[in-house]
Amino acid sequence: MDRNKRPTWLYVTLTALLVVLGLTLWLGAEQNRQIQRAVASLPEPPPVVYEDIQHLSSLKAFDETRKYEAKTGSSHQGIALILDDVGYDLAALKRALKLPYPMAISIIPNAPHAVRAAEMAHAAGDVVMLHLPMEPANPEFSHRMDDAFLQVGMSRNDVRRIMLADLARIPYVAGVNNHMGSRLTTLAEPMRWVMDVCRERGLFFVDSRTSKESVAAKTAREEGLAWGERRVFLDNNLKEKDLEESWQVAKRKMSQHIPVIVIGHPHGATLDFLETHVKVADVRRIFPLKKLLFAGHPAHVPANESLNIRPSMGSIHAENNAN
Repeated sequence: MDRNKRPTWLYVTLTALLVVLGLTLWLGAEQNRQIQRAVASLPEPPPVVYEDIQHLSSLKAFDETRKYEAKTGSSHQGIALILDDVGYDLAALKRALKLPYPMAISIIPNAPHAVRAAEMAHAAGDVVMLHLPMEPANPEFSHRMDDAFLQVGMSRNDVRRIMLADLARIPYVAGVNNHMGSRLTTLAEPMRWVMDVCRERGLFFVDSRTSKESVAAKTAREEGLAWGERRVFLDNNLKEKDLEESWQVAKRKMSQHIPVIVIGHPHGATLDFLETHVKVADVRRIFPLKKLLFAGHPAHVPANESLNIRPSMGSIHAENNAN
């Protein structure tokens, strides 16, 4: 037998191994392509941006609220924090819930982890809020609206139906604030309809103030709800010096003996700042959101409206004082 002649089975085996190796590499590459396509098709989280922020930062004092404070002689003083746009990043939420001060957690209803986020916040003893999507004025953001948004031109029944559907997606909700909404919050009628549902469900309302023309806080007050409004956006910009400047603005406003509601978002930079730059003296000034809400004074009492079920304001006051 010729020593240089290789048996046929050896060539067959080597060929088969090469085929298997090539097939394995091809399948691996195809699997990677499928994963990349799947990731690309995932819904994009809503942008953590408020479309009118460049106009809001230079606003004068909130005249409506100041008139109300002067009239009622309010002595509310302190800072309350709301974390908006929650429901996408549970790791970021875990960091926020470990902070040594209270924070209201406002959850986007159709976020992928909305239910789990509400459960985590409730278990930690923090207030859960519905971050209610409303139509913005800026077309750049209005194209992102989905079925969770309240939109201009909707009927009262549609507003109620969508809002109830949004509330049903999140357990433990105690209050509402608007996500976007720089267009819708300027309209009195849809805002009354929103407050109807809040009153029926015993919910407070905080105006995120995404438009200087917003009537949401005024409407909540006139409809008899416990209410508040955003004074400072903490993280318009994420540089450390900008975060520090926003925090100092909040502390200066607090020195005016007014409630200061500060809204932030679950950015890494925001959480870094809250973990490392909020001093012990600041912590003593941070209160549960409910303690810094105003009691509404109804401008009218709706008659014979099945949707307008008014809870006792005494019960709301008692709850606020207990939290």
